[in-house]
Amino acid sequence: MKRKALYQHRENMEVSRKGDSLLLCCLLLLTFFNLIPLPLQAEAEGYVDLPTDKHNENRSASAKTSEAATRPDAQLKFYRIDSGDRIRVTVDDEPDLKTEQTITNQGKILMPLLGEVDVQGLTTGEVSDKLKKLLMDGYLRQPVVTVTIAKYPDFHVHGEVRKSGRFPYQPGLTVRRAISQASGFGVFADVKRLSITRRSGNGWESIAQANLEDPVMPKDIIHVPMATNQQENNESQEMAHRIGLGDKVKITVENEPNLGIDTRVSPQGSVNLPLIGEVRLLNLTAKEAEESIRQRLADGFLVNPNVSVAIAEYRVYYLYGEVKKAGGYPFQPGLTVRKAIALAEGFTDFADKKDIRVVHDDDPTFKEHKIDMNDPVFPGDVIQVTASFW
Repeated sequence: MKRKALYQHRENMEVSRKGDSLLLCCLLLLTFFNLIPLPLQAEAEGYVDLPTDKHNENRSASAKTSEAATRPDAQLKFYRIDSGDRIRVTVDDEPDLKTEQTITNQGKILMPLLGEVDVQGLTTGEVSDKLKKLLMDGYLRQPVVTVTIAKYPDFHVHGEVRKSGRFPYQPGLTVRRAISQASGFGVFADVKRLSITRRSGNGWESIAQANLEDPVMPKDIIHVPMATNQQENNESQEMAHRIGLGDKVKITVENEPNLGIDTRVSPQGSVNLPLIGEVRLLNLTAKEAEESIRQRLADGFLVNPNVSVAIAEYRVYYLYGEVKKAGGYPFQPGLTVRKAIALAEGFTDFADKKDIRVVHDDDPTFKEHKIDMNDPVFPGDVIQVTASFW
C-alpha cells in the first residue's frame, strides 16, 4: 500500500510540473504578443519617442515656426510703441507701482519711483526690460515687470469699401476682418490690388499686393483700389465733375492719417481741415481741390505734401413725372438716363419716352434741356419725364 501511494504521489507531482510548464509557456506567449504594440501605444500617450525622419521633423518645425510668426497676434510682439498709445505696467508684489498711461507726444511715461521714462519706438518686451533695470538700480531686487498695451490705436480703411474711415483695433485682426468692419467691398473694388501703409520706425512703409489673410497692425492704412476697367470708364466723368453742395468728399494726405477727413461740403461750399482750417471747394474739380489744399499745407506745415481728393458720395439726383417711383436717388459714376429710369422702376403707361427733360444743378440759369435715353446723368440733376396725351 505504501509503494502504491508513493507511485501515486510521484505521478501527481509530474502532472503538476507539466501543468506549471504549460502555464509558464502561455504566460510567455501572452507577454510577447502584448509587448509588440507597447512602443506605439507609449508614443501615442507621450511616454517614449520613436526614431523619426530628422529632415521631415525639421521641415515640419520650420513650417510651424513660419506659420506662428505670421499670425496676427504674433506680429504684435514686434509692435513698437508710439505717442498716443496707452500701456499698462505692473510689478509683481508692488501694487503701488501699477500704472496705466497714454504715451506723451515726446514718447514718455511717468513711472512711480523712476519719474519720466522714454519708451518711444520700443516693444512691450523692451520696455519691460528697461523698467526692470531701472528699478534694480537702487529700488528693488529682481523685480518682475509686465508691460501690455491697454488700448491699441485705430486702423484705417479707405477706397472702394462701403464704409471707409477709422476703426478700433483688436489683436488677431486680418485684412479680411478689417474689410468686414468697413461693411465689405464696394461694387467696383479690385480685391487683387489691396495695399497697406504701415508705421515703421519714424516713417512709413508700403506693403503692395496685400492678401486677405495678412495680419493688420495698429495704425495700418488699408487701401482698396477701384478695378481698372471701371476706373477707365468713369475717369473722364469724375475728372469733369465739379464739387457741389451736398457732395461728400474724402481727403487724405499721404503718411498723415490724422489730417484725413470724410465729410460733406457745407452750405457755404467749404470743408474744415486740420492745421489749415476752412477750404473752399465749391465748383472745383477733384484735381483743382487737391492742388488748393496742397498749396495751403506746403505753406509752413508740410514739405511736399501728397494730397488726394475723392468724391466719397455724390449729391443725389431727382427723377419725377411719369415714372413709377419718383424721388431722389444716390448718384453713381457712369449713370445714364436709361439706368436712372430703371432705378425708378420704369415708365408709367402715360410716359412720353421721347420727351425727357433735365435741369443741371451747376447751371445758374436753371434752363431745361431735352435729353435722350443714353445721355449721361450728373449729380444734382433734376430729370422730368413728361406725359403723353396720345
